[in-house]
Amino acid sequence: LAECELLQELQKRPSTMVVGFRQRIISILVLFLVSNMVFAQQSERIALEGLDQPVEILKDRWGISHIYAQTEHDLFYAQGYNAARDRLFQFEIWRAQATGTTAEILGPRAVERDHGTRLFKFRGAMAEEMNHYHPSGVDIIGAFVHGVNAYIDEVLQNPQNLPLPFKLLGIQPRHWSEEVVISRHQGLLGNIGLELNTGRAVCTVGAEKVKELRYFHPH
Repeated sequence: LAECELLQELQKRPSTMVVGFRQRIISILVLFLVSNMVFAQQSERIALEGLDQPVEILKDRWGISHIYAQTEHDLFYAQGYNAARDRLFQFEIWRAQATGTTAEILGPRAVERDHGTRLFKFRGAMAEEMNHYHPSGVDIIGAFVHGVNAYIDEVLQNPQNLPLPFKLLGIQPRHWSEEVVISRHQGLLGNIGLELNTGRAVCTVGAEKVKELRYFHPH
């Protein structure tokens, strides 16, 4: 949704470019956001600070990454690095949504959404929350975040490697934090309309009737 809004924002902004060239730029952005259809088959060796042992990342012909690591820390560090490398612009949108800062990209029309995000921000004990997801949640999420930020640092040192949407919008990716990973901006609000309608239905016809209507009954 946010990616589509960014496309709309680009289309509204004044520009000195001729219409045909502008449309080609938008088409390139659409293609970039939808899918990267060609995956290069090449070997690359990268030295990263923060890894305990060498890690191998193999991409199959469908572009799916397979990560081979010797430690749990290295596995999730590499996952964060690789995921950010594959979809950095999407990660930046997620970060902005999680921190209530999408208005910096989309403008005033996103302020209300940002207010809602900040109202639902988690304000409890961070370590305790992360360990609710997994006994090693602090270490796993921390390693993932460090991996994401390692790639962000890498691309900021070489701005020419920034994906096209960053260049078109004139923005740069920002660092992630553990708070971004556990943000509730996707989990609690994505289906808020359905939740409200279900609540109204329960008040009207009762919980059992709603359950009967909602549940899937295979024949």
